Amino acid sequence: MGSMADTKRLVTADDIDRLRQLLSDTDAEVRGPSDTGYDKSIDRWSKAAEKPAGLAIAPASAQDVAIAVKYAAENGLDLAVKGGGHSTAGASSTDGGILIDLQSKMRKVTVDTEKNLLHVQGGALWSDVDEAAWNHGLATVGGTVADTGIGGLTLGGGYGVLSGAHGLVIDNTVSFETVLANGEVKRSSKEENADLFWALNGAGQNFGVTTEFVFQAHPQDKIYMGTMLFPAEAISKLVAALNELYKVNETPQGPQTKSLGRAMSLVGFAKPPPAEGKTMVLMNAVFDGPEEEGKKMFQPFFDIGPAVNEMRMDAYPNANKLVPAMYGMRSSMKGAAHMMPLREQFVHDIKTAYDGFIDTCPDAALSVVAWELYDPVKVAASDEGSFANRGYHFNSLVMPMWSKAENDAQCRQFARDLSNMFKKEISEHGAKASGGIEGGASVRGRKGAVLLYGNYDQYDEISKDVYGDNYPRLQKIKAQYDPKNMFNKLFAIQPEGASAQL
Repeated sequence: MGSMADTKRLVTADDIDRLRQLLSDTDAEVRGPSDTGYDKSIDRWSKAAEKPAGLAIAPASAQDVAIAVKYAAENGLDLAVKGGGHSTAGASSTDGGILIDLQSKMRKVTVDTEKNLLHVQGGALWSDVDEAAWNHGLATVGGTVADTGIGGLTLGGGYGVLSGAHGLVIDNTVSFETVLANGEVKRSSKEENADLFWALNGAGQNFGVTTEFVFQAHPQDKIYMGTMLFPAEAISKLVAALNELYKVNETPQGPQTKSLGRAMSLVGFAKPPPAEGKTMVLMNAVFDGPEEEGKKMFQPFFDIGPAVNEMRMDAYPNANKLVPAMYGMRSSMKGAAHMMPLREQFVHDIKTAYDGFIDTCPDAALSVVAWELYDPVKVAASDEGSFANRGYHFNSLVMPMWSKAENDAQCRQFARDLSNMFKKEISEHGAKASGGIEGGASVRGRKGAVLLYGNYDQYDEISKDVYGDNYPRLQKIKAQYDPKNMFNKLFAIQPEGASAQL
């Protein structure tokens, strides 16, 4: 994916000593491999994404980050940035380089109640943001898994429970504070350094270390939410109900879904503990509104007869805790895409493949395959930022989870195989599959990008696939702010005038 870590030298004891001197008058911590806190800094949600950094720096300010970035640039050292540590592609890790661990000391959230703005440090998790905003009756579009970091999600676009009403996370960003490759701390917004602001909103991991995010918040009440479990025999009725609720229809008022921007669901196959080893259909459902209206919207699903029904009114932050955080496993979050209407036979085919995989690899029994569903009209209507995958398509997730390194290849191959099944299924909707290096798992959208979410693992796509028609403009901005391509961990953008093929 464009990483040049293998051209960088390894951190030495002299580097550790020098950085301790440079940061001695600050509140930052420099953590060598034998120091307290080092193991926590390199810890990742997916054990398969962990790498042994040469040293970890826990900064307390943008100025601390600037010292570390400038030192890495001047001394030819690989650099990685940890926000939430959820990158299963390993983009937040470095093997022998400098790790900037924002999560340790930069998680502050300040709420401006007069302007409904959230000022958030770069190491914050979405749970930090959700709770701080909720204390003031506010919310912003954020991650559907509360323990993920704000940085990676935002800089890659960002979908959330409230996307049907308020768009992507990047449709709600007001400004950024970013440390550039030369150590300069730069603020950007629509009014200030607008080109950098545009680039950060969708391709932001390529331009620096973003140390502060300012989000627009919105008044927020309690919402109707919960989890339902259905037996696999209910697939036919579930597919029909999902198509009815989330399919985009042309109306005299314009494109609409019956969810009217207020509902979102994650529907997939899993083997939850109550199922005693059986594959069931799990549905996390959210309705942004009062209980009576929520019950009416999800009544077709209640009529099917869920084996488990935990729907309830609750505080907004809990909507992003419906997916449990599971640490200590090896995982890959392989992205794919789908279109509506869902085809029943395809859903059955995915279940067959899922069951076959678990039968041959019991170590991966916690794996999940899911369809993400919401009202895409608001997202598709906007053209903010460098995110190039807006449209009436939906994300899918193939997430093998396993514990033994010996199963790495089999589990990743399963993710690749199912991703290609999604690619073939899209052709059933009359869409042409994308090229990519090995075919990808989706189709080309209106901005020339594959319909794949860059924040999920994409084994076969390259940077030009993900950024589409925005890629040339991004190259120009890259040449201005990071001409030596220091920030190159995920879907790297080659600066204009350079020769590498990405």
